[in-house]
Amino acid sequence: MKLFEFLARGGILMIPIGLASMAGLALVLERLFAIRRSIIIPEDLKKRLRKSVQDGDLENARRITENHSSPLGRLASKLFENDEIQERSELKEILEERGRKEVHHLNRNVEIIGVIAAVTPLMGLLGTVTGMISVFRNVMNQVSSRGVNPALLASGIWEALITTAAGLSVAIPLYLAYRYLSSRSETLVIDLEEEVQHLTDAMLKQGSVK
Repeated sequence: MKLFEFLARGGILMIPIGLASMAGLALVLERLFAIRRSIIIPEDLKKRLRKSVQDGDLENARRITENHSSPLGRLASKLFENDEIQERSELKEILEERGRKEVHHLNRNVEIIGVIAAVTPLMGLLGTVTGMISVFRNVMNQVSSRGVNPALLASGIWEALITTAAGLSVAIPLYLAYRYLSSRSETLVIDLEEEVQHLTDAMLKQGSVK
């Protein structure tokens, strides 16, 4: 039996399971590309900002971050975007607000992957339940007519179980990917916060922040 024919025997719910698997794969690949240290915390940008702040050249640091699209660039820009540097407490509040936006940006598709990983086994189970209902309905009809055909019963049961197997086959790797991406995102968020804190401390030593 060919793979397509095998999957087709799983019933109509194989379609949403298949679509979910393709969507999940696309999201995993997108996040693997997006959640990289070189994109979140570019090494060149980090070195340039550190040097500018240590030299007390906040105007240059401001120019560096103006058009930089990385999370580090956007978050660090909050340190330099005003002509007058804020009090430390006010600066902390602004950075926390911007930081929440960056965390949301990093995790925007990761949670969707988790949802797909949770829902696909349920779709598979639903397919199995509806398949079993159909099988036992046919058994009832056979009993009232000519008796139960064991081969037909077994065939119906294994066909009903296809959707459960398919749902689990999609959910397990997606859940592992979800946990990995969540862990990677959390690590980069911590590193991002530490880098911005390093810049803030350097500004404090320079007397730019009170």
